[in-house]
Amino acid sequence: MRLLVVLCSLAVSGCYSLSHVQQFTTEATETLAQGAQLEPTFYQTCQQRQRMLLLQEGKLTRSFQEGCALQQQADTTLIQIREALTHYLLALHQLVASGRSATSLAPLGAALQSHPWLAEQGDLVSAYQELAQLSLTGFTERNRRKKARELIARANAPVQTLLEAYQFVLTDLLVESIDRQQKMSFTYSRELLDSAQSFLERKQVIEEYMDQVLVYEAQQQQLQQFVGALQTVSEGHQAVYQQRNSLQQQTAIEVLAHYTSQLQRMQVLSKF
Repeated sequence: MRLLVVLCSLAVSGCYSLSHVQQFTTEATETLAQGAQLEPTFYQTCQQRQRMLLLQEGKLTRSFQEGCALQQQADTTLIQIREALTHYLLALHQLVASGRSATSLAPLGAALQSHPWLAEQGDLVSAYQELAQLSLTGFTERNRRKKARELIARANAPVQTLLEAYQFVLTDLLVESIDRQQKMSFTYSRELLDSAQSFLERKQVIEEYMDQVLVYEAQQQQLQQFVGALQTVSEGHQAVYQQRNSLQQQTAIEVLAHYTSQLQRMQVLSKF
């Protein structure tokens, strides 16, 4: 009977010794999924800018949506980066959970190379390709921890590069685009205010501008919160990388639990 208890304990230990890694990858994947809900996109900011320019010029045209092809490519690139990171996290989750991975990164290939937006981003393209080319096949229970360590070791550098690029794009490019949009909105509202014929017209212009400012501020705040969550994913994966040879030790479990709880808290805050 004692032997049976020992064997059962070992079996449970083998199955759940990496549960903290599974939980982190789950929360990181859910965090990345929130990126699909972010607004505005580059394309949306471009459309709004085109619309405002035409309003200022007093023109009527059916082609105000033109001239935003590069912004569409930027949006597509962000989607591809997010998908590459998500596929990797799912693959790691499946590997530590069952020793097998049905997720293949290979089909992602060299998709980023086709975008002029990344023409000078050689490091980013290389990181994307490296992550996409990781070979994931079925592993046995006996060596899944070893394979998980190998996967984490190979993936950390490209994962960090892609996460850094994702954060840069959102903070330095998209948030800046919203800033420019807000300045254009102010200029346009001033023109409307100068041409207003009555107090009610002036009041309406001011109210619409103030409402739009609140929208811009909410968008920027949401983007900054998401960037903070991406930074936590980055730090969490770096911790996994540093602790990869001792993932079953209490220190590694506590460190990863810290980042997991942070992501959970950020997800709750993002809903308010």
